[in-house]
Amino acid sequence: MSTHEWQAPGPHDKRSPCPALNALANHGYLPRSGENITPSQLIKALKEGLNSSSFVAYYLTYSSLHLLGKLCAKTINLDDLNQHNKVEHDCSLTRKDFYFGDNHTIDPELVDLLLEQNIDGKINYEALSKLHWIRLNNLKESNPTLIYKNPQKFASAGEVALLLNFIGGNTNNEIDIEKLEVFLKSERFPEGWRKPDKVVGIWSLISILRSTLKKYDQLEKEQNEQRNAN
Repeated sequence: MSTHEWQAPGPHDKRSPCPALNALANHGYLPRSGENITPSQLIKALKEGLNSSSFVAYYLTYSSLHLLGKLCAKTINLDDLNQHNKVEHDCSLTRKDFYFGDNHTIDPELVDLLLEQNIDGKINYEALSKLHWIRLNNLKESNPTLIYKNPQKFASAGEVALLLNFIGGNTNNEIDIEKLEVFLKSERFPEGWRKPDKVVGIWSLISILRSTLKKYDQLEKEQNEQRNAN
């Protein structure tokens, strides 16, 4: 096996609610066991596997450790990220909410719903925003413990920015649905994909994050106008 060939996790390997971190482990950029990962290993994996800038890699690593209460920890396991409402949050696009019993395993039905939002066979921030709005409205009815405030809204938009920059970085921040399905369902880098040619820096992330938050607000406004009209 080559150093970064994909390998499915074993029954005792640890994985997180984040498909990108899981893919980095499945491809050997992180320890394949998902255990005893140092901050420096996380930073190196983000840079080598996804062409993250040093600043973004440091920020993602240490902000996550802070949220987990592990800022001084020497190592973490990927399943440490399963703690509810720390890094993981309600209204995920690919995982069920904590209330339903499993907030970290990929839900193929949610991925299929995501792929259905495609625009001409591609997923962009508008498609992901639409799915987010569908999910949020559904969960308001079905999850009595739903936590969705500004931090969760910001985190959700941030994840859109990360996905489109890291996986769609070479395709104008859009992702073909066939490649996205492989990435999300198998947590592997799809055939023909390569990490972004251009280093992913903070400003490219902020650009999509802002566009996504603006789209969220637009969808909310349209929904409120429709309710008032009825």
